Amino acid sequence: MGTNPKVKAFLICDQVIRSTDGKYSIIGVFKRVHAPRFPVFHARFGVYLMLGEMNGKYDFSIEFHDPTEGRMMGRAELRGIEHFKPLEDFETGINLPGLEFQHEGTLEVHVKVNNDLLHVDTLQAIKVEAPPTPPKPPVI
Repeated sequence: MGTNPKVKAFLICDQVIRSTDGKYSIIGVFKRVHAPRFPVFHARFGVYLMLGEMNGKYDFSIEFHDPTEGRMMGRAELRGIEHFKPLEDFETGINLPGLEFQHEGTLEVHVKVNNDLLHVDTLQAIKVEAPPTPPKPPVI
């Protein structure tokens, strides 16, 4: 196995698209999920990752943890990645099935490489007031 890579970019978004020329489009970057009530299901989810100093074979996992309840909410894996050009950045985008947020609070996103914790980021679930229902027009 090679050296642990360095995280150059880590973005949570609605969707990651890779075009035929190899460029990545990151749609709807966010750090917060707003909902009037919990639990809430967030349907579209993507992660964009740019890593540097990779020289070897790697298995990556991205895990979503709820530290309050001590449980893993979801996990995505990239296995068998080979990259032997440490001066050339490695990019990837993963689109995930949705996640259910049980309550408001801070969630942790762990990036692991070969089962070692490489990077931790956070995602906020925030309760917001539901928009008021518009008044009904008067009956004439």
